[in-house]
Amino acid sequence: MSGTEARVNKKERFAKVMKSMGTRSSSRHSDGKVVYVLGAGFSKPAGAPSQSGILDEIFRLADDGSSVTKARQSLRDFLENDLRIRSENRAQVALEDIYTPIDRCIGDGTSLKSWTALELVELRGRLEYLISRAISTAISRYLDQHPGASEYIDRFAAYIVARASGRAKLSANTEDSGPSTQYDPLAIISLNWDILLDNALHLALHDDCPLTGDYDPFGVVDYCCYVSSLEAGDVRVRAGLFSLGCRGYNVKLLKLHGSMNWLQCPNCQRLYVKFGNKPDILEGVGTTLCRHCSRCGNENRLRGSLVMPTFLKDLSNFQLKLVWQNAGVEIMEAERLVFIGYSLPHADFEFRQLVSRMVRRDASVEVVLYKGVSKEDRRRYDGEVERYRQFFGARDILFHDSGVEDYVSALYVAARDFERHHTRRTE
Repeated sequence: MSGTEARVNKKERFAKVMKSMGTRSSSRHSDGKVVYVLGAGFSKPAGAPSQSGILDEIFRLADDGSSVTKARQSLRDFLENDLRIRSENRAQVALEDIYTPIDRCIGDGTSLKSWTALELVELRGRLEYLISRAISTAISRYLDQHPGASEYIDRFAAYIVARASGRAKLSANTEDSGPSTQYDPLAIISLNWDILLDNALHLALHDDCPLTGDYDPFGVVDYCCYVSSLEAGDVRVRAGLFSLGCRGYNVKLLKLHGSMNWLQCPNCQRLYVKFGNKPDILEGVGTTLCRHCSRCGNENRLRGSLVMPTFLKDLSNFQLKLVWQNAGVEIMEAERLVFIGYSLPHADFEFRQLVSRMVRRDASVEVVLYKGVSKEDRRRYDGEVERYRQFFGARDILFHDSGVEDYVSALYVAARDFERHHTRRTE
Protein backbone atom coordinates (compact mmCIF):
# COMPACT_ATOMS: atom_id res chain seq x y z
CA MET A 1 0.00 0.00 0.00
CA SER A 2 1.39 3.43 -0.94
CA GLY A 3 1.73 6.28 1.54
CA THR A 4 -1.07 8.18 -0.20
CA GLU A 5 -3.42 5.19 -0.01
CA ALA A 6 -2.60 4.73 3.66
CA ARG A 7 -3.42 8.37 4.40
CA VAL A 8 -6.70 8.13 2.47
CA ASN A 9 -7.68 4.94 4.31
CA LYS A 10 -6.88 6.57 7.65
CA LYS A 11 -9.10 9.55 6.80
CA GLU A 12 -11.90 7.21 5.74
CA ARG A 13 -11.60 5.21 8.97
CA PHE A 14 -11.62 8.40 11.03
CA ALA A 15 -14.73 9.69 9.23
CA LYS A 16 -16.41 6.32 9.79
CA VAL A 17 -15.69 6.42 13.52
CA MET A 18 -16.96 9.99 13.82
CA LYS A 19 -20.15 9.02 12.01
CA SER A 20 -20.68 5.88 14.10
CA MET A 21 -20.21 7.82 17.33
CA GLY A 22 -23.08 10.08 16.29
CA THR A 23 -25.52 11.08 18.99
CA ARG A 24 -24.52 8.17 21.23
CA SER A 25 -21.05 9.52 21.82
CA SER A 26 -19.83 12.77 20.38
CA SER A 27 -22.85 14.81 21.37
CA ARG A 28 -23.09 13.43 24.91
CA HIS A 29 -19.94 14.83 26.47
CA SER A 30 -21.92 16.62 29.16
CA ASP A 31 -24.63 14.02 29.73
CA GLY A 32 -24.45 10.94 31.92
CA LYS A 33 -21.59 9.04 33.47
CA VAL A 34 -19.24 7.09 31.23
CA VAL A 35 -17.07 4.19 32.38
CA TYR A 36 -14.25 3.12 30.07
CA VAL A 37 -13.08 -0.48 30.35
CA LEU A 38 -9.59 -1.01 28.96
CA GLY A 39 -8.14 -4.32 27.82
CA ALA A 40 -4.78 -5.33 26.37
CA GLY A 41 -5.74 -3.90 22.97
CA PHE A 42 -5.68 -0.40 24.44
CA SER A 43 -1.90 -0.52 25.00
CA LYS A 44 -0.97 -2.71 22.04
CA PRO A 45 -0.44 0.13 19.50
CA ALA A 46 2.11 1.61 21.92
CA GLY A 47 4.15 -1.60 21.97
CA ALA A 48 2.73 -3.53 24.91
CA PRO A 49 3.24 -7.26 24.21
CA SER A 50 0.33 -9.66 24.12
CA GLN A 51 0.08 -12.13 26.98
CA SER A 52 1.07 -14.92 24.61
CA GLY A 53 4.29 -13.09 23.76
CA ILE A 54 5.45 -12.34 27.31
CA LEU A 55 7.49 -15.53 27.78
CA ASP A 56 9.52 -14.82 24.65
CA GLU A 57 10.06 -11.26 25.87
CA ILE A 58 11.36 -12.61 29.18
CA PHE A 59 14.01 -14.66 27.43
CA ARG A 60 14.97 -11.66 25.29
CA LEU A 61 15.87 -9.60 28.36
CA ALA A 62 19.54 -8.68 28.56
CA ASP A 63 21.75 -10.00 31.35
CA ASP A 64 22.34 -6.52 32.75
CA GLY A 65 23.54 -7.43 36.20
CA SER A 66 20.12 -6.89 37.77
CA SER A 67 17.91 -9.54 39.27
CA VAL A 68 16.94 -10.72 35.78
CA THR A 69 19.66 -13.34 35.38
CA LYS A 70 18.94 -15.26 38.58
CA ALA A 71 15.17 -15.05 38.20
CA ARG A 72 15.25 -16.19 34.59
CA GLN A 73 17.45 -19.17 35.40
CA SER A 74 14.90 -20.28 38.00
CA LEU A 75 12.13 -19.99 35.42
CA ARG A 76 14.13 -21.88 32.81
CA ASP A 77 14.84 -24.72 35.26
CA PHE A 78 11.16 -24.93 36.19
CA LEU A 79 9.93 -24.96 32.58
CA GLU A 80 12.49 -27.39 31.19
CA ASN A 81 13.14 -29.75 34.10
CA ASP A 82 9.75 -29.86 35.82
CA LEU A 83 7.11 -28.94 33.23
CA ARG A 84 9.23 -30.56 30.46
CA ILE A 85 8.69 -27.65 28.06
CA ARG A 86 11.36 -27.29 25.40
CA SER A 87 12.75 -23.85 24.64
CA GLU A 88 11.43 -23.96 21.06
CA ASN A 89 7.89 -24.55 22.36
CA ARG A 90 7.76 -21.69 24.88
CA ALA A 91 5.76 -19.46 22.56
CA GLN A 92 2.86 -21.94 22.62
CA VAL A 93 2.65 -22.09 26.43
CA ALA A 94 -0.15 -20.09 28.07
CA LEU A 95 0.78 -18.28 31.28
CA GLU A 96 -2.33 -19.78 32.89
CA ASP A 97 -0.79 -23.24 32.42
CA ILE A 98 2.28 -22.12 34.35
CA TYR A 99 0.60 -20.19 37.13
CA THR A 100 -2.39 -22.42 37.85
CA PRO A 101 -0.40 -25.48 39.07
CA ILE A 102 1.91 -23.19 41.04
CA ASP A 103 -1.00 -21.48 42.76
CA ARG A 104 -2.82 -24.74 43.45
CA CYS A 105 0.23 -26.25 45.13
CA ILE A 106 0.93 -23.08 47.12
CA GLY A 107 -2.70 -23.04 48.29
CA ASP A 108 -2.62 -26.71 49.25
CA GLY A 109 0.85 -26.55 50.79
CA THR A 110 2.09 -29.34 48.50
CA SER A 111 5.17 -29.71 46.34
CA LEU A 112 5.24 -29.44 42.58
CA LYS A 113 7.77 -31.95 41.29
CA SER A 114 11.10 -30.83 42.81
CA TRP A 115 9.75 -27.52 44.18
CA THR A 116 8.44 -27.21 47.73
CA ALA A 117 5.52 -24.90 48.46
CA LEU A 118 7.90 -22.30 49.96
CA GLU A 119 10.16 -22.46 46.90
CA LEU A 120 7.11 -22.05 44.66
CA VAL A 121 6.24 -18.81 46.48
CA GLU A 122 9.74 -17.52 45.72
CA LEU A 123 9.48 -18.70 42.11
CA ARG A 124 6.15 -16.96 41.73
CA GLY A 125 7.63 -13.69 42.94
CA ARG A 126 10.52 -13.99 40.50
CA LEU A 127 8.18 -14.70 37.62
CA GLU A 128 6.06 -11.68 38.52
CA TYR A 129 9.22 -9.55 38.46
CA LEU A 130 10.27 -10.98 35.08
CA ILE A 131 6.85 -10.33 33.55
CA SER A 132 6.95 -6.71 34.68
CA ARG A 133 10.48 -6.23 33.34
CA ALA A 134 9.57 -7.89 30.04
CA ILE A 135 6.54 -5.66 29.49
CA SER A 136 8.49 -2.54 30.45
CA THR A 137 11.41 -3.40 28.16
CA ALA A 138 9.18 -4.31 25.20
CA ILE A 139 7.28 -1.03 25.43
CA SER A 140 10.47 1.04 25.76
CA ARG A 141 12.06 -0.73 22.79
CA TYR A 142 8.99 -0.20 20.62
CA LEU A 143 8.64 3.48 21.51
CA ASP A 144 12.33 4.04 20.76
CA GLN A 145 11.75 2.57 17.31
CA HIS A 146 8.37 4.26 16.77
CA PRO A 147 8.44 7.75 18.32
CA GLY A 148 4.93 9.08 18.75
CA ALA A 149 3.31 5.64 18.89
CA SER A 150 1.85 6.43 22.30
CA GLU A 151 0.47 9.83 21.28
CA TYR A 152 -3.09 8.48 21.30
CA ILE A 153 -2.69 7.61 25.00
CA ASP A 154 -1.56 11.18 25.73
CA ARG A 155 -4.64 12.44 23.89
CA PHE A 156 -6.92 10.13 25.80
CA ALA A 157 -5.35 11.27 29.09
CA ALA A 158 -5.76 14.93 28.12
CA TYR A 159 -9.42 14.33 27.30
CA ILE A 160 -10.04 12.52 30.60
CA VAL A 161 -8.32 15.21 32.67
CA ALA A 162 -10.23 17.98 30.88
CA ARG A 163 -13.50 16.27 31.79
CA ALA A 164 -12.55 15.43 35.37
CA SER A 165 -11.15 18.89 36.17
CA GLY A 166 -14.64 20.35 35.99
CA ARG A 167 -15.12 19.32 39.61
CA ALA A 168 -12.32 21.63 40.80
CA LYS A 169 -13.84 24.51 38.84
CA LEU A 170 -17.23 23.92 40.46
CA SER A 171 -15.77 23.84 43.98
CA ALA A 172 -13.60 26.94 43.64
CA ASN A 173 -14.63 30.10 45.54
CA THR A 174 -17.91 28.74 46.87
CA GLU A 175 -19.32 27.42 50.10
CA ASP A 176 -21.95 25.33 48.28
CA SER A 177 -20.57 21.81 47.76
CA GLY A 178 -23.65 20.54 45.93
CA PRO A 179 -22.62 21.15 42.29
CA SER A 180 -19.12 19.74 42.74
CA THR A 181 -20.14 16.62 44.67
CA GLN A 182 -22.74 15.81 42.02
CA TYR A 183 -20.18 16.16 39.23
CA ASP A 184 -18.87 12.66 38.51
CA PRO A 185 -18.59 12.32 34.73
CA LEU A 186 -16.38 9.28 34.25
CA ALA A 187 -14.16 6.51 35.53
CA ILE A 188 -11.67 4.11 33.97
CA ILE A 189 -11.47 0.39 34.72
CA SER A 190 -8.29 -1.24 33.45
CA LEU A 191 -7.39 -4.91 33.30
CA ASN A 192 -3.83 -4.07 32.20
CA TRP A 193 -0.62 -4.13 34.23
CA ASP A 194 1.32 -1.55 32.22
CA ILE A 195 1.43 2.09 33.30
CA LEU A 196 1.34 3.87 29.95
CA LEU A 197 -1.97 5.50 30.80
CA ASP A 198 -1.04 6.03 34.46
CA ASN A 199 2.00 8.08 33.47
CA ALA A 200 0.10 9.98 30.79
CA LEU A 201 -2.63 10.91 33.27
CA HIS A 202 -0.09 11.93 35.89
CA LEU A 203 1.65 14.26 33.43
CA ALA A 204 -1.65 15.69 32.14
CA LEU A 205 -2.76 16.38 35.70
CA HIS A 206 0.50 18.21 36.41
CA ASP A 207 0.10 20.25 33.21
CA ASP A 208 -3.44 21.17 34.24
CA CYS A 209 -2.30 22.38 37.68
CA PRO A 210 1.45 22.32 38.51
CA LEU A 211 0.97 23.29 42.17
CA THR A 212 2.73 21.14 44.76
CA GLY A 213 1.50 22.43 48.12
CA ASP A 214 0.10 19.95 50.61
CA TYR A 215 -3.38 21.47 50.43
CA ASP A 216 -3.34 22.82 46.87
CA PRO A 217 -6.43 21.98 44.76
CA PHE A 218 -4.83 19.83 42.07
CA GLY A 219 -6.03 16.59 40.53
CA VAL A 220 -4.60 13.13 41.17
CA VAL A 221 -4.74 9.64 39.74
CA ASP A 222 -7.12 7.88 42.11
CA TYR A 223 -6.63 4.11 42.29
CA CYS A 224 -9.63 3.92 44.65
CA CYS A 225 -7.69 2.27 47.46
CA TYR A 226 -5.28 3.39 50.18
CA VAL A 227 -2.01 4.60 48.64
CA SER A 228 1.25 6.17 49.81
CA SER A 229 3.98 7.71 47.70
CA LEU A 230 7.00 5.47 47.19
CA GLU A 231 9.18 8.55 47.39
CA ALA A 232 8.67 10.29 50.73
CA GLY A 233 7.43 13.84 50.26
CA ASP A 234 5.92 13.36 46.79
CA VAL A 235 2.70 15.29 47.39
CA ARG A 236 1.45 14.63 43.85
CA VAL A 237 0.67 11.09 45.04
CA ARG A 238 -2.21 11.34 47.48
CA ALA A 239 -5.57 9.74 48.12
CA GLY A 240 -8.38 10.84 45.85
CA LEU A 241 -10.66 11.70 48.77
CA PHE A 242 -7.97 13.92 50.27
CA SER A 243 -7.61 15.73 46.96
CA LEU A 244 -11.37 16.30 46.82
CA GLY A 245 -11.22 17.69 50.36
CA CYS A 246 -8.65 20.20 49.12
CA ARG A 247 -11.11 21.34 46.40
CA GLY A 248 -9.11 19.45 43.83
CA TYR A 249 -10.35 16.50 41.79
CA ASN A 250 -9.62 12.87 41.05
CA VAL A 251 -9.29 10.72 37.94
CA LYS A 252 -10.54 7.29 38.95
CA LEU A 253 -8.34 4.55 37.48
CA LEU A 254 -9.35 1.17 38.88
CA LYS A 255 -6.76 -1.49 38.00
CA LEU A 256 -8.41 -4.81 38.76
CA HIS A 257 -5.29 -6.91 38.16
CA GLY A 258 -2.84 -4.65 39.96
CA SER A 259 -0.24 -2.37 38.44
CA MET A 260 3.46 -2.34 37.64
CA ASN A 261 3.94 0.82 39.69
CA TRP A 262 2.43 -0.66 42.85
CA LEU A 263 4.61 -2.04 45.63
CA GLN A 264 3.00 -3.41 48.76
CA CYS A 265 4.16 -4.01 52.31
CA PRO A 266 3.38 -7.60 53.38
CA ASN A 267 2.98 -6.45 56.98
CA CYS A 268 0.87 -3.27 57.09
CA GLN A 269 -0.52 -3.82 53.56
CA ARG A 270 0.18 -0.21 52.53
CA LEU A 271 0.30 0.26 48.77
CA TYR A 272 3.19 2.41 47.55
CA VAL A 273 2.90 4.19 44.22
CA LYS A 274 5.37 5.87 41.92
CA PHE A 275 5.03 7.26 38.42
CA GLY A 276 7.69 7.49 35.73
CA ASN A 277 10.53 5.10 34.89
CA LYS A 278 9.26 1.53 35.25
CA PRO A 279 12.65 -0.25 35.69
CA ASP A 280 13.44 2.07 38.61
CA ILE A 281 10.20 1.05 40.29
CA LEU A 282 10.67 -2.65 39.64
CA GLU A 283 14.16 -2.71 41.13
CA GLY A 284 12.55 -1.72 44.42
CA VAL A 285 10.88 -5.14 44.68
CA GLY A 286 12.43 -7.09 47.54
CA THR A 287 14.93 -4.33 48.36
CA THR A 288 12.92 -1.27 49.45
CA LEU A 289 11.76 -1.24 53.06
CA CYS A 290 8.33 -0.04 54.14
CA ARG A 291 9.17 3.29 55.76
CA HIS A 292 6.10 3.22 57.98
CA CYS A 293 6.93 -0.20 59.42
CA SER A 294 10.58 0.85 59.79
CA ARG A 295 9.50 3.61 62.18
CA CYS A 296 8.06 0.89 64.38
CA GLY A 297 11.26 -1.14 64.32
CA ASN A 298 10.10 -3.67 61.71
CA GLU A 299 11.96 -4.45 58.49
CA ASN A 300 9.48 -5.41 55.81
CA ARG A 301 10.55 -5.42 52.16
CA LEU A 302 8.07 -4.28 49.55
CA ARG A 303 6.79 -6.74 46.96
CA GLY A 304 4.97 -6.44 43.66
CA SER A 305 1.20 -6.31 43.56
CA LEU A 306 0.00 -7.97 40.37
CA VAL A 307 -2.83 -10.44 39.88
CA MET A 308 -1.25 -13.06 37.68
CA PRO A 309 -2.98 -14.94 34.84
CA THR A 310 -4.28 -18.04 36.56
CA PHE A 311 -7.58 -19.86 36.85
CA LEU A 312 -7.19 -19.55 40.63
CA LYS A 313 -6.96 -15.76 40.98
CA ASP A 314 -6.43 -14.66 44.56
CA LEU A 315 -8.46 -11.50 45.13
CA SER A 316 -8.31 -11.69 48.92
CA ASN A 317 -5.87 -8.77 49.20
CA PHE A 318 -7.89 -6.09 50.94
CA GLN A 319 -6.49 -3.33 48.69
CA LEU A 320 -7.67 -5.22 45.62
CA LYS A 321 -11.00 -5.88 47.31
CA LEU A 322 -11.45 -2.12 47.61
CA VAL A 323 -10.63 -1.66 43.93
CA TRP A 324 -13.08 -4.37 42.87
CA GLN A 325 -15.83 -3.07 45.15
CA ASN A 326 -15.41 0.46 43.80
CA ALA A 327 -15.35 -0.87 40.24
CA GLY A 328 -18.74 -2.46 40.86
CA VAL A 329 -20.11 0.87 42.05
CA GLU A 330 -18.74 2.67 38.98
CA ILE A 331 -20.32 0.10 36.64
CA MET A 332 -23.64 0.41 38.45
CA GLU A 333 -23.60 4.21 38.10
CA ALA A 334 -22.55 4.23 34.44
CA GLU A 335 -25.08 5.35 31.87
CA ARG A 336 -22.63 4.33 29.18
CA LEU A 337 -20.05 1.52 29.22
CA VAL A 338 -17.28 1.77 26.63
CA PHE A 339 -15.04 -1.29 26.24
CA ILE A 340 -11.76 -0.43 24.48
CA GLY A 341 -9.43 -3.15 23.23
CA TYR A 342 -11.01 -5.76 25.47
CA SER A 343 -12.10 -9.10 24.04
CA LEU A 344 -14.24 -10.15 27.03
CA PRO A 345 -12.43 -13.51 27.42
CA HIS A 346 -14.15 -16.32 29.29
CA ALA A 347 -11.06 -16.65 31.52
CA ASP A 348 -11.96 -13.27 33.09
CA PHE A 349 -15.01 -14.83 34.70
CA GLU A 350 -14.65 -12.72 37.87
CA PHE A 351 -14.94 -9.51 35.88
CA ARG A 352 -17.67 -10.90 33.64
CA GLN A 353 -19.81 -11.71 36.68
CA LEU A 354 -19.12 -8.24 38.12
CA VAL A 355 -20.38 -6.58 34.94
CA SER A 356 -23.35 -8.92 34.69
CA ARG A 357 -24.31 -8.25 38.31
CA MET A 358 -23.83 -4.48 38.40
CA VAL A 359 -24.60 -3.05 34.95
CA ARG A 360 -27.75 -0.93 34.75
CA ARG A 361 -30.69 -2.14 32.71
CA ASP A 362 -30.75 1.08 30.71
CA ALA A 363 -26.99 1.50 30.24
CA SER A 364 -25.79 1.79 26.66
CA VAL A 365 -22.79 -0.29 25.58
CA GLU A 366 -20.06 0.57 23.09
CA VAL A 367 -17.20 -1.68 22.07
CA VAL A 368 -13.98 -0.54 20.38
CA LEU A 369 -12.15 -3.34 18.58
CA TYR A 370 -9.90 -3.66 15.53
CA LYS A 371 -11.37 -5.49 12.58
CA GLY A 372 -8.22 -5.57 10.49
CA VAL A 373 -7.93 -6.66 6.87
CA SER A 374 -6.66 -10.24 6.93
CA LYS A 375 -8.92 -13.27 7.14
CA GLU A 376 -7.39 -14.16 10.51
CA ASP A 377 -8.12 -10.66 11.83
CA ARG A 378 -11.72 -10.87 10.59
CA ARG A 379 -12.26 -14.26 12.24
CA ARG A 380 -10.87 -12.95 15.51
CA TYR A 381 -13.02 -9.83 15.29
CA ASP A 382 -16.18 -11.79 14.46
CA GLY A 383 -15.54 -14.08 17.42
CA GLU A 384 -15.14 -11.13 19.79
CA VAL A 385 -18.31 -9.46 18.48
CA GLU A 386 -20.27 -12.67 18.96
CA ARG A 387 -18.92 -13.01 22.50
CA TYR A 388 -20.21 -9.53 23.38
CA ARG A 389 -23.61 -10.20 21.82
CA GLN A 390 -24.01 -13.44 23.72
CA PHE A 391 -22.96 -11.80 26.99
CA PHE A 392 -25.19 -8.71 26.73
CA GLY A 393 -28.14 -10.52 25.19
CA ALA A 394 -30.87 -8.23 23.87
CA ARG A 395 -28.93 -5.01 24.53
CA ASP A 396 -28.17 -2.82 21.55
CA ILE A 397 -24.36 -2.64 21.24
CA LEU A 398 -22.54 -0.04 19.17
CA PHE A 399 -19.34 -1.50 17.71
CA HIS A 400 -16.41 0.63 16.51
CA ASP A 401 -14.17 -1.57 14.36
CA SER A 402 -11.29 0.80 13.48
CA GLY A 403 -9.27 0.31 16.65
CA VAL A 404 -8.31 2.38 19.66
CA GLU A 405 -6.21 5.03 17.87
CA ASP A 406 -8.99 6.11 15.52
CA TYR A 407 -11.56 6.02 18.30
CA VAL A 408 -9.46 8.20 20.62
CA SER A 409 -8.76 10.68 17.81
CA ALA A 410 -12.47 10.95 17.06
CA LEU A 411 -13.29 11.26 20.76
CA TYR A 412 -10.70 14.00 21.18
CA VAL A 413 -11.97 15.98 18.19
CA ALA A 414 -15.63 15.51 19.12
CA ALA A 415 -14.95 16.74 22.66
CA ARG A 416 -13.04 19.76 21.35
CA ASP A 417 -15.85 20.64 18.94
CA PHE A 418 -18.42 20.23 21.70
CA GLU A 419 -16.42 22.51 24.00
CA ARG A 420 -16.15 25.19 21.31
CA HIS A 421 -19.87 25.00 20.61
CA HIS A 422 -20.71 25.12 24.32
CA THR A 423 -18.39 28.11 24.84
CA ARG A 424 -20.02 30.07 22.00
CA ARG A 425 -23.49 29.36 23.46
CA THR A 426 -22.54 30.62 26.91
CA GLU A 427 -20.76 33.79 25.77
